[in-house]
Amino acid sequence: MSYDLYFYTRNGREIDPKDIEEYLLKNGCTRDGEFPQWIFENEATNVYFMFERQPESDDPEDIEIFESFAEFDNTQFTFSLNFLRPNFFGLEAFAYVERLMDELDLYALNPQSHSDPDTPSRETSEKYYSEWSKANLDFSSEHFDSLDLLYFPLDISNAYWNYNFNAARLQESLGDEYYVPTMFLVRRASTGLPITMSTWTQHIPNLFPPADYFLINRKRRKLFRTIDESGLISRETFMRVFGSYLEPFDFKDCFIIHPEKTELVADVFNTVEFEAVLEGFLGDGIDLSTLTNAERSPIQKSID
Repeated sequence: MSYDLYFYTRNGREIDPKDIEEYLLKNGCTRDGEFPQWIFENEATNVYFMFERQPESDDPEDIEIFESFAEFDNTQFTFSLNFLRPNFFGLEAFAYVERLMDELDLYALNPQSHSDPDTPSRETSEKYYSEWSKANLDFSSEHFDSLDLLYFPLDISNAYWNYNFNAARLQESLGDEYYVPTMFLVRRASTGLPITMSTWTQHIPNLFPPADYFLINRKRRKLFRTIDESGLISRETFMRVFGSYLEPFDFKDCFIIHPEKTELVADVFNTVEFEAVLEGFLGDGIDLSTLTNAERSPIQKSID
């Protein structure tokens, strides 16, 4: 199941389909082979969604639904975002849709609309997101057990997405002297639940996101050789041990260590006791199509 929008122009304002295709390709979409489909996928956030150009139909029902507007012309382009996704898919997808509609002067027929499902209009990304997210959470909650979904709290989920969505911009603003790591979504083996993780290597100047755990990568002298060590510490331990060397950063719940502090922290960095190592701590990977911000429905809980 998916949330679908159908794009229109005002009557008399023609748009070449190639202009829409060109816009999609210039803004992160790739053509899906020979099919008239354009897939957007953000490698930084793993968010994906699809645009498609539908063939013209001579079906009377299709004509009645999609071609009966005196003031609008059908572009034949559509947008689709599946349900059973973390809500941050909608945050990213509908911001893209809003930009597309504004820049190409498009309108959308929205069959899911509670206010006007029968006329093309131009809504904000927040409006589309609100409709999609409610249906997405309801559907996910209803099918939580049958589809073996994995719960991830909404606030943590959105913080994970927001940081990764902005990481490249933050790296550019800080420059090469600092490292802006990715925040990873992993599964803890002991609980099977999702957690977030980031990295810090060789006490270099680094930005620290609001991760649950930090993977410390270091080199230590042992006898007559240098060995590589990696281990995990929790965010609580990280802040307790390294907090005095850090400064708050102008991005939600992030901290930074500046170059002048990295040498001062070296001894602490090289001697901090790991709380876990990767092997045995991490479980199987996480398929985002099974990750949800919805909890099991009250009906399912009462059955149990």
